[in-house]
Amino acid sequence: MTVRIEDVARLSGVSTATVSRALRGLPGVGGRTRELVLQAAKALGYTPSPTASSLASGRTHSIGLIQPDMSRWFFSTILECAEQTFRKAGYDALVYSLPDYLGPKRQRFKARDLVGKVDAVLVLSLFFDKQEEAELRSLGVPAVFVSVRQKGYSHVGIDDGQAAAQACRHLITLGHKTIGHLSGQTNDLCPFAPSQRRRDGWKQTLTRFNLECSDSLDEAVTIMTASNGYLATKRLLDRRPDITAIMASSDEMAMGAIQAIRERGLAVGRDISVIGIDGHDLGRPFGLTTVAQPVRKQGVTAAEVALKAIEGDLALKTIIFPTKLIERATVGPPPAGRIR
Repeated sequence: MTVRIEDVARLSGVSTATVSRALRGLPGVGGRTRELVLQAAKALGYTPSPTASSLASGRTHSIGLIQPDMSRWFFSTILECAEQTFRKAGYDALVYSLPDYLGPKRQRFKARDLVGKVDAVLVLSLFFDKQEEAELRSLGVPAVFVSVRQKGYSHVGIDDGQAAAQACRHLITLGHKTIGHLSGQTNDLCPFAPSQRRRDGWKQTLTRFNLECSDSLDEAVTIMTASNGYLATKRLLDRRPDITAIMASSDEMAMGAIQAIRERGLAVGRDISVIGIDGHDLGRPFGLTTVAQPVRKQGVTAAEVALKAIEGDLALKTIIFPTKLIERATVGPPPAGRIR
């Protein structure tokens, strides 16, 4: 037999409204009364209906996670950590994908997919144009952006330009003077996109040291995957065989670069050095030198910012995590005969 809230009210000697408030931890219920209600609910095995609780509180107890692709390590790691943080706080996560690889343009965000379903939104590595941003605001719930900076919203991420500069400086310190770059798409409409900031960091650092940073040293891909990094490296080395080092804007592209270099009979870290950015879990078995970012901490922190916003803390926050250079076997000094 299904136990109803009326049964709990009858056993504890209070109204159904008092039972509802007591079970949800709301104010206005005395300590002794709350204890009686909890004891009655436990004795009867009563579990509040999530739907009824949502109607009573005006909350859905769900948070939307908007992201481009769950198959890539960075995205899936952020999603996992954010979802676990939400679940611990009693919230479900509704994941929505806006793929950026199914055509020339990614799928667009539509508010109708989330209306009445979420108490907040976490947006991962996506920049919203004016129309999409208006759709987001129409939901009337707080939103937090991870990785991509969106004006008017809280942001959690790293200094992508500084991460790229850190990688380049390490190569330059070892003596490299001709440093190629595997980058993200060059037609990104958002100047604050990680791919654009990392490209700027590469260019600015080489310029600061009076080194070449021409377009012939920059090979862009649409999606920063290992397979695209592999193909991009082949094109880059065909065009510039004098390169002694490659800085990849993602670890996944760097892993593709490693395979492309080896296929040419060259030794990674001796003939050509490779460094990435991210701190991918596979970096250690690949021996990949990288500028690591605390991805899991970003996922947890972004979720915590969203949860606090639901509770009324709507102050905009910008939380930038530091990066760390991890030295491994894929980087070394340039071959003496190829220093230029």
